[in-house]
Amino acid sequence: MLRPVIMIGCGGSGEKAIRYVRDAVRRHLEHAGWEEGIPEAWQFLGLDTLVIQESAGEVPLLPGNDFKSVSSGIGNYGSLDSALMAIHPPGSPGYEEVIGWHPNPDQVRVPMLDGAGQMRALGRVAGITSLSRVVGPKVQEMFGKCANGAPELAAVSKILGVSVPPGAVTPDPLVMVLGSMAGGTGA
Repeated sequence: MLRPVIMIGCGGSGEKAIRYVRDAVRRHLEHAGWEEGIPEAWQFLGLDTLVIQESAGEVPLLPGNDFKSVSSGIGNYGSLDSALMAIHPPGSPGYEEVIGWHPNPDQVRVPMLDGAGQMRALGRVAGITSLSRVVGPKVQEMFGKCANGAPELAAVSKILGVSVPPGAVTPDPLVMVLGSMAGGTGA
């Protein structure tokens, strides 16, 4: 049986990469005669500081629920830093982990809703502030869909010529996170 997959693209480059993969998978399935769309056991997620996906160009956008903004609609870094400090106040274990690398809000002029501006620390701060409210719940949902998608994945396996022995157990999902070494959110 084919394996469930969770693919997460971080930042503009990571998001575009999973859009290309998702579109290639869709086309391959259609060519094989599968007309039910992307199987639920194959999950794709784009994460960025932008509040909307970058233009489609030659590859389709992700479905709306498969793109999440980690900036939480916060337009400037000072407010994002305040949100981070509210989650990890001075004296907390989390504070000790971020205090050495997060930028001073008085020195950052990047408009967060336009992306992290290739500043890794901005993407990390946005990611940390959105972990429990945005990213974590979505990733849990994705694992649930992978677990529940076994019957559909068995049907796709058969159409693609992959054997499915009777009583086959669905393997754990393969999880991939794609980003960019040069980016802000994706780094």
